[in-house]
Amino acid sequence: MARTMTNLSAWVNCHARQPVIRLMFLTVIAQTLYLSYFAYNRYTSQLESIGQMQATVSMGVQQSNRSLIESTFVSALGNPDLVFVALCSGSSAEISYPPGPLEYCRLSSGNLHRWSIRKQLIGVQGLDLLVVLSPLTAFEPLLVLMVIMVVTLSAVVLTISKLQKRFKTEVLTPLSQGLNSDVALDIYEMDELRRKNLAHIQLIQEKSVVDAMVSMAAQVAHDIRSPVFALDAALKNMEQLPEQQRVVVRHAVNRIRDVANGLLEKNRRQTGTPAAGNTSPMEIRLLSSLIEPVITEKRLQYGEKPGITIDFEFSRQSYGLFAKVQSVEFGRMLSNLLNNAAEALGDKGKVDVRVIPEDNFIVLTITDSGKGIPPEILSRLGQRGETHGKAGGSGLGLYHAKTTAESWGGSLTITSTPGKGTTVAIKLPRAEAPDGFVAAIELVPGRPAIVLDDDTGIHQLWRDRFEAARLGAHSIETLYFREPEPLRAWARAELEKAKAAVCLFDYELSGYKETGLSLAEELGLCARTILVTSRSEEKRVIEECARLKVRLMAKGMAEYVPISISVPTTPAQAVLLDDDALTHMTWEMAAEAHGVGLRAFTKPDEFFSALGTFPKDIPLYVDSDLGENMKGEDIAVQLKEKGFTNICLATAHPPEKFAHLPWLKVITKAPPWA
Repeated sequence: MARTMTNLSAWVNCHARQPVIRLMFLTVIAQTLYLSYFAYNRYTSQLESIGQMQATVSMGVQQSNRSLIESTFVSALGNPDLVFVALCSGSSAEISYPPGPLEYCRLSSGNLHRWSIRKQLIGVQGLDLLVVLSPLTAFEPLLVLMVIMVVTLSAVVLTISKLQKRFKTEVLTPLSQGLNSDVALDIYEMDELRRKNLAHIQLIQEKSVVDAMVSMAAQVAHDIRSPVFALDAALKNMEQLPEQQRVVVRHAVNRIRDVANGLLEKNRRQTGTPAAGNTSPMEIRLLSSLIEPVITEKRLQYGEKPGITIDFEFSRQSYGLFAKVQSVEFGRMLSNLLNNAAEALGDKGKVDVRVIPEDNFIVLTITDSGKGIPPEILSRLGQRGETHGKAGGSGLGLYHAKTTAESWGGSLTITSTPGKGTTVAIKLPRAEAPDGFVAAIELVPGRPAIVLDDDTGIHQLWRDRFEAARLGAHSIETLYFREPEPLRAWARAELEKAKAAVCLFDYELSGYKETGLSLAEELGLCARTILVTSRSEEKRVIEECARLKVRLMAKGMAEYVPISISVPTTPAQAVLLDDDALTHMTWEMAAEAHGVGLRAFTKPDEFFSALGTFPKDIPLYVDSDLGENMKGEDIAVQLKEKGFTNICLATAHPPEKFAHLPWLKVITKAPPWA
């Protein structure tokens, strides 16, 4: 339906002046009706009062009681609507209040200023009661209201007319002429509209530039995929390269592929082309495994500048921190932020990267020792198009990092001190570790640890870690293999040891078709194997580990994963309750020497708390003197009442002292196994 155009005067008349006039008119009518009803009620009330006055005055005349008549008149004049009361005989007034205008008795009716009501007295001939009312008193509120409404209506109409002229002068004219101007307008809201319009124009211009960049990026991404595939194929035949270099090259190729796929995906969204299924999904990822390869890449990238160092400060508490992110976007975000930090240094300085837990969040910080950022610029960074200290910079990297972190439920903040440096902090919600995560390498005394890796550097790393954990002191044998065949030979010769061992296998073995996974499956070691590989991010490796129920760990985390040594728990075969530490040590040594599982307690309350976990026929050894006036024989009585059948009192007292308890066995303080 076509819209009808109109000018400002007609619009104001239709939507402002006429509605206000109608509203005022309806208000006047409503008030008039209400006050008329009010005046009518007052008039009828006066008639009732006059009727009562007529009866009272009639009684006074009949009784010749002048004082009653006068008091009735005086009382009636207390009503503001009554102006004159008289007792008339024909045209003359016998009694009147207030004294004065006696001509009322000669008038037959009232007028506009006075209403007269004349009633003949009851039971009295020739005398009438005359009451004169003032209509102006009754209708005075209505008249005042009508005057006010007329004045108000006139003022409103006048104000609307003036407002129309000012609106045209101060709003419409600037609106049509000044929205594209750099000159500020007088009205704040109009100036805000002008700024938004200028920002919109700038956004349109930027969008044109971005569209051109996206189109160019899509072409670059399309063209670069062929050499990436060629590099990937060549990498499979570069087994002579050391492991670390293969990892770096593989990661770089994967990053180039991810960036190319991301650019193509953005171009598809721009053009409305259906996606090809390579959008990076949200996944729960171990952040340290995403950070470490990017740090390695950046160290190589800035290796030609020896004055720049990039440190990844990773502590034991930083291990095992998971967040739900898009791994490709996270890598791109971290890469951009590290580039910003390194470029802020010039030719010399330091970049520190840290990841730490903070309540239910994870905080990743990138700190540089550069020149810092002035406060007036710092407050604008993170907005589209805002950059600092970077020739030709667009600010898109920092804007992308901020919006990406916020889309994951986190935040990005920047703090800076001019002359000292800048810190970018990314805060992300912490996620629960997924099933199969290697929270720690758990070793058991007497059971070996096996390392299979073709890189001697990894062998040395595990040796250092195992020495620091003092595996030798716990009788844990460590074996190191670089090739499949020696591992096969040992596993077949030491079948029982192999089944009890913890196996730390690499996936890729240079020069061999076998992989760590295929060997674990062949030798039946999957349940005890942890795959420690630089290919932990590859989908086919993850799926194969899931099929074989092999746990997976990034090789970069080998330096940080906790190592714990757990002693197998032997079921309790005897229980001791004694408050003497030397007795505890003697009994525990004797029990260990004889292979007896002993549970020892020093406090009766702890003993009774664990009592329900023991069988009724387990040997219970209780000292007689337990301190704080507690006696072992009293506890023995309680144990007998609870149904325990093998109770012994281990004490230095003679057995005769406990003859009153014939069922209680009394032995010395020496362990019964000595």
